Parts: sequence; C-alpha cells; structure tokens
Amino acid sequence: MGAFQMIQLQNLSKSFGPIKAVDSLTLEVPKGRTIGFLGPNGAGKTTTIKIMTNLINATGGRALLQGVDVVTHPKDALRNVGAVVETPEFYPYLTPLETLAYLGSIRGMH
Repeated sequence: MGAFQMIQLQNLSKSFGPIKAVDSLTLEVPKGRTIGFLGPNGAGKTTTIKIMTNLINATGGRALLQGVDVVTHPKDALRNVGAVVETPEFYPYLTPLETLAYLGSIRGMH
C-alpha cells in the first residue's frame, strides 16, 4: 500500500451468515482521482461504502480514509466525507439525540 492514499481498503471482507458480500477487497485511490463502483445487484458496492463510512463493521480487513482507520478514529476519518447510501442506517447503540450530536460533531458543530 502507498504512503498516502485517499482511500485504502486492505483485504476488506463482509459476510452476512454464509453469504460473502465483500471478499478480500484491496483498493487504493490516490488523491485527485474519482472512482465509481459499478456492478450488478449483490456485488457488494453498497456494503463496501457502508463499511468505508463506518455504518457497518467489516468481517475482516480494514478501511482507511486519508490514512485514518474508519473504525478506530471515525471522526477524523470521516471529517471530509459526505455520502448518501441507498438505505441509510444509524448506529444502533446511539439514541437519536446522540446520533444527531455525533453527526454534528463530525461537521464541527458544537
């Protein structure tokens, strides 16, 4: 993996029971590049984006945005990220007020 990539996915995997939605995906996207995920339904596109935005946890591997791990430092990793995912999900362990406070803090609101 390169020293500085905007997106780094390292052996990213996600299983839903016996179904592998993402299987050891490794990807680097350098600064200044634009990418799109194309593929049929069930190819793992939305699952990958949900992992990258820390909406769901990977079964294996890791995702880094601007060199920052989305699981261990989500606020820093997602500071400059905006995403609209087809089926929005929220962190199930947060109350609605905590969710709003969290999302506001990511955007620098007090």
